[in-house]
Formats: sequence, C-alpha cells, structure tokens
Amino acid sequence: MEDRKNQPQGGLNEGEGSKTADKQYRQGATEFAKRTDTLQQGKEAEREVENYRDEYERAEKSARSRSAGDLESDLPGKNDGRL
Repeated sequence: MEDRKNQPQGGLNEGEGSKTADKQYRQGATEFAKRTDTLQQGKEAEREVENYRDEYERAEKSARSRSAGDLESDLPGKNDGRL
C-alpha cells in the first residue's frame, strides 16, 4: 500500500521549486502552529540545548568535520567521471 499523503498532488516532477511541496509544507506548519503553543515549544527547545550544550556542540563539530570539500573525493572531477 502506497502512502499517497506525502506524494505531490500534481504527479509531475516539479523540481527543487515544487509549488505542491511548498503548499503542503505551509499547510502543515500552519496546522502545527494552530494546535501547539509555539512559544512554549521554543522555550523547551532552548532549555534542552542549554542542558545538553556539550552534546550538541560535539554533534555539530562532528557534522562540520565531514562537510563538502574536506574529502579528496569532493574535489572537482573525482565523482563525475572526468578523472
């Protein structure tokens, strides 16, 4: 059984600027904001970051250590068959 709820309604590949995806995102964000105390959620997220600051900083450092351009295979031509 396919999950058609998250599928684009137009059925065509709209590319990176998908109007259908944008509409679905905005509807979801609006519904979330209507049923959720967003200020309270923000305060809870801020407390979580403060309470686990070291863990978040380690995760960020780890992610940044693997950013594009850090690996030899990221160099131009390495992955597109030119070299």
